[in-house]
Amino acid sequence: MNIIDHAEIFLGKVSQGWKENLSSDGLQVVCFEDSPFKSVDTFFTVGLSHHELRISDEKKVRQELVFPLSGSDTSTAENMVSLLLFICELILKDHNALLRGQVIRLPVDAAKKLGFDAVYCTIPVFMGDAFATFSGSEPPTVVVWSIPIYTSEANYVNANGWNKFEDLLEEKDPDLFSLEREPII
Repeated sequence: MNIIDHAEIFLGKVSQGWKENLSSDGLQVVCFEDSPFKSVDTFFTVGLSHHELRISDEKKVRQELVFPLSGSDTSTAENMVSLLLFICELILKDHNALLRGQVIRLPVDAAKKLGFDAVYCTIPVFMGDAFATFSGSEPPTVVVWSIPIYTSEANYVNANGWNKFEDLLEEKDPDLFSLEREPII
């Protein structure tokens, strides 16, 4: 079993895919339409997990990114693919793994185009625990949920920590799949 087989167990068959032509790393993004919920398209990277990433000097992991999105169209899909490939390239510059609660600020031009200012990294709680880790690789591949957030939310994470931000997300229960949602802070 490979990472695509793993994702298909939970999300169904891949409906389309994009390949980074300029990348020597074979980075791709695939999309699962109407999955895990009706009207939600889930974008999933493939190829990042070919690389071991550092959590610490002693611990390594492999990762792939997941980005579920409601109401996507062709233009939005292309923007999400570009965003995910951009994040993968950032990771591969230094081979440091994304950590839970990490905020990746977007360049100003990308933020204007996408409509949000940063991406928040966490575990994909919208799926079962078995989805979050693929044990068929060594070291295991961890799936990182990339959530679009706004400047006020990114600032809150920086000031208060990811635990408090996730508590706030649980309390307010915003639609984290929607790019139309209002900031919770």
